[in-house]
Amino acid sequence: MSLELSTLAHRRWLISFENAAAREAVAALEKRTGPLLQRLQRYEARLQSGRPLTARQRAQAERDRARLLRLYRRANADVRAAAQQRMERAIQTELRVSVRNLSAGLPEGITARAPGVDLRTLITSPTAGSPWTRRLDAQLVQTYQRVDAALAIAINRGASIPNAARLVGDAVRAVEGQQHQVTRLVRTEIQRVSNEAAQATYRENRDVVKAVRYLATLDARVCPICRPDHRKVYPLDAQGNYTGPTVPRHPNCRCFLSPVTRSIAEILAAAAA
Repeated sequence: MSLELSTLAHRRWLISFENAAAREAVAALEKRTGPLLQRLQRYEARLQSGRPLTARQRAQAERDRARLLRLYRRANADVRAAAQQRMERAIQTELRVSVRNLSAGLPEGITARAPGVDLRTLITSPTAGSPWTRRLDAQLVQTYQRVDAALAIAINRGASIPNAARLVGDAVRAVEGQQHQVTRLVRTEIQRVSNEAAQATYRENRDVVKAVRYLATLDARVCPICRPDHRKVYPLDAQGNYTGPTVPRHPNCRCFLSPVTRSIAEILAAAAA
């Protein structure tokens, strides 16, 4: 199997892996926020019918509000832990597979070298200037604030029922939307750390790898940003750094980089030097 085909096969596995990672992170979120969402939906239905919350519902809403900050802190910790565990596995797998695939295409007696990678540093590296943990924090804080405001007005007997219904409905959509945000974040970050681990391997083996080929995932989801660059070749600089567009290029980006090796003659000459 050629080096490019081996890379493609691994990337098909990675897409399946990222989907599983996203499901795990969302499940961690739903475990914390699912009961709250169900109650918010009941509050919304009651208010939309033109009736204020019952005394029992108000008491429950007050308890929900009192516990809300702790709930979202725990949800944050659970999502972080699930995502980080998957990222660590993605990095370790990428390093192993990229070294194996690269070694398979080299002359007998020459083996690709595994780079030294600090997992924590790679996982916390920023995407578009912001670490994923900070973006997750901001998303969850925003949802917490919308739910807190909705509960406060729903509890208030003197509040406008239509306004309370609108705010509670907004809170319902915010909690539901959080699941989509977490899915997008985890998928994007799995791709990021995998690509960075692969680039670390190519950089470590710059005496063998002279360039990388940009490969978009050509299916119904491929975007107009990525499609035009499919199969473009970008040379590595003197330090072995990739010189093309930053990958991932946008949320949910599934583009990746396949190594382009030097000729066998060049590799043997370098090994003999």
